[in-house]
Amino acid sequence: MKVGTCKLTLQKGKFVKAHIIPKAFTYPEESGLPFTQGGSGRKPVKRWSSWYDPRLVTEEGERILRDLDTWAIHYLRSRRLVWSGWGAMLEVPVQKFVVDGWGIRRVDVPDPAQLRLFLLSLLWRAAATDMFEFGEVTMPPDHLERLRRAVLGETHEGEAFYPATLTQLSTMGIIHNHGAIAQSKTIPAYGQEPSRSVPIFRFYFDGLVVHFHRQAEDNGYTKELGSHVAGQENELVLSTVTFERSFQFENLMWVMAETDYS
Repeated sequence: MKVGTCKLTLQKGKFVKAHIIPKAFTYPEESGLPFTQGGSGRKPVKRWSSWYDPRLVTEEGERILRDLDTWAIHYLRSRRLVWSGWGAMLEVPVQKFVVDGWGIRRVDVPDPAQLRLFLLSLLWRAAATDMFEFGEVTMPPDHLERLRRAVLGETHEGEAFYPATLTQLSTMGIIHNHGAIAQSKTIPAYGQEPSRSVPIFRFYFDGLVVHFHRQAEDNGYTKELGSHVAGQENELVLSTVTFERSFQFENLMWVMAETDYS
């Protein structure tokens, strides 16, 4: 392995392969089959391992990310927030349906700070890597530095710094991977706040969607959302949508149409 400076710890050492999204959440539909990957407008390609960067971190940096991943894998699977935690289930119970296909779930979060740190680590990896599949995840250099230090545990960023909300695909669909993208989403009116369009980074893995709001601060709006924002409280309220009605399904159909399976 090549020697260089770890982008997380800033210490020199031998680089190791670092998965941008935990390998446990990025697996092929059938064991032994290649991955079909696309992103940033490029034609989908076939690869034999999910996204990893061989020049992102050294062993010490990878250990920090691995500890966060280990916690998240156990937590997300135990609360059935990812498909790999469903066992033989084909759909997850939804507490309340809002409109056709869309609903709401509530799950407990024993360690909200750890959930927040794991999610910030995903954002840091995507923003720090040079992989084209994550090329849309960009931010000002000072924000990236703040994010790096937060992942190391050197600083604690407030709830308004790139807050994350979750959406779960509530029915089992086609196993696939999807690079992070930059989008905007409409947030409905809440309390005294009117509806508004918010720029986000959208991550997808293993049946779970994460929306990072592209901001470093706000006027207190994020705090008022309470349990609707991941890592704020010991309860998490997330939206659900069936796979068949999701953006993920529509995007996957487009990717499959563009891919040569011959």
